[in-house]
Amino acid sequence: MNGEPTIPSCESRFPAVTASIAAARHWVRDCVKGFGGPLHQHRMIQTAELLVSELITNAIRHGVGPPLIRLTWNGRLLRIAVSDDSDRWPRMRATKTPEPGGFGMQLLERLAHRWGVTPRHPGKTVWAELSLAP
Repeated sequence: MNGEPTIPSCESRFPAVTASIAAARHWVRDCVKGFGGPLHQHRMIQTAELLVSELITNAIRHGVGPPLIRLTWNGRLLRIAVSDDSDRWPRMRATKTPEPGGFGMQLLERLAHRWGVTPRHPGKTVWAELSLAP
C-alpha cells in the first residue's frame, strides 16, 4: 500500500439486451449498499438507479457492444459511468417531440450535480455525479 486512501468502486459489464436494464438497477443498489456509511440509506440510491437505467438503455439502444458500468464513491460524490464502444455521443431531444421516450438526457441534466461525456478508444463514457449534499 502506498498510504493513499482507497476510493470504493464497483464495475460490471452487462449484456446489450433489455433485461440488463433491470439487472443494472439491482446491481447499483447492491453496490451502493456495499459502500456503507450514510449513502446506503440516502435517497441518492433511487436517483442513481434511475440514471443508470437511462444510461444503460441509451448504451443498449444506440451504442455498440456490452455496456460497462462503474460506480465510484468518494464520501461526497457518487460517480456513475457507463461506457460503450460507439463513437456516437448522446444528444438532448426537444421537449415538444411527440414521440414517446428519448428523455433520458433531460433527466440526467436535471438530476445530476454535473455530467459529461469522455471519449475512449473505441467509444465513449457518459458519466454523472450525484452529490450527497442537498
